[in-house]
Amino acid sequence: MSLANTSFTEKVWRLSPMYLLYFTLFGVFMPYIARFLTANGLTEQEASSIIAVVNGVNVFAPFLFSVLADRSGRRLFYIRLGYVGMGVFYLLALAGSGFWYYLTVFGLFGVFLSAVLPQMEAITLAILGRERSRYGQIRFWGSLGFVVVVWALGFLLETYSVAILPIAGGVLSLLMFLSTFLIPEQEKSVVAHEPKVELGGSAINRSALQIDRRQIAILLAVIFFWQVGMAPYNTFFDLFLRLQGFSTTSIGFLISFGAICEIAIFIYISRLFNHFSERHLMSFALLVTVLRWLIMARFADSFVIVLLLQSLHALTFGVVHSVAVHRIGRLFPANKASQGQGMYVAFGSGAGLFIGNLLAGWLWQGTGLIYLQAAMWSLLALLLTWFGFKDKPAGVAGGPDID
Repeated sequence: MSLANTSFTEKVWRLSPMYLLYFTLFGVFMPYIARFLTANGLTEQEASSIIAVVNGVNVFAPFLFSVLADRSGRRLFYIRLGYVGMGVFYLLALAGSGFWYYLTVFGLFGVFLSAVLPQMEAITLAILGRERSRYGQIRFWGSLGFVVVVWALGFLLETYSVAILPIAGGVLSLLMFLSTFLIPEQEKSVVAHEPKVELGGSAINRSALQIDRRQIAILLAVIFFWQVGMAPYNTFFDLFLRLQGFSTTSIGFLISFGAICEIAIFIYISRLFNHFSERHLMSFALLVTVLRWLIMARFADSFVIVLLLQSLHALTFGVVHSVAVHRIGRLFPANKASQGQGMYVAFGSGAGLFIGNLLAGWLWQGTGLIYLQAAMWSLLALLLTWFGFKDKPAGVAGGPDID
């Protein structure tokens, strides 16, 4: 059975549980992992080093599965393998202690966490086909799961030990594994199918078009700088707000509220693509990102201001991520889809968050300094986007609009 020719509603019903559960697990891990590690005797600097490694494995881990998945076409097999690995290593966090133990366990957890995402994205974009601009309507289910679990954990961690985090992660990994059976394995010929593009009155395969390596390099650099700037938010937002006097419940609400605003963008992003270019969408979102971090550095002691800044997460993450995924899908031919998404993860969630977490750990003083440097990196991403992006260049794999 192929989902490519079914209705969009059918595609959403089968694909959305995979995103819902994956990003629910992400919500169990990322916002609270620093709390888990410091509660188990590690310093903030040790915690940031471990989180940097978890993100750093994204530099190579996505390609462990991507090359094999692209060659075999069995992407679901590697997704299932990754889910099993995630559950095993997250639960092992309860079996030991100490910096080197946690570094090993969470480092291996991170390998599987990052290795499955490019396969998820490649399967989704392949199934959506000409409807890939509606990707956000499937991805938003991931944000919904993130919202629910972060908010719920904000309440639960007021009463229960941080040991509930690995337990929740193990349960979610099992559910993620089961959710993949809603999606039929695509045959290799389907996965690697190359849509025809009309150029000069003749139809040719998209894979035969020249890949615009310069535009790919610029996009990956933008993603890298953007994620370096996002690292202090991903890792230290919880600890930073606790120092400002916020309760765990309030912090959980604020993180969830940001994700709720992000959901709205994922629902309506296809309409924005119809009216604005990728360059203009990305530039505006990155400009707002610079402003968000500058204000956070100075006014984080105000609940109202932080709440307003969290509403900007719709732009600073939702739009940037959606444009990046959309542009990767346009710049890379279908038979290299997993490798394209893998490069996105490697440069962004991998190298970007690795460097960003190390910098945030070194600069950590409990002050807004980490957000000032985040604004600087976001500004670099903005300048690269504005002066470097070309919209729909002609005669290359990322050129003609074949949606």
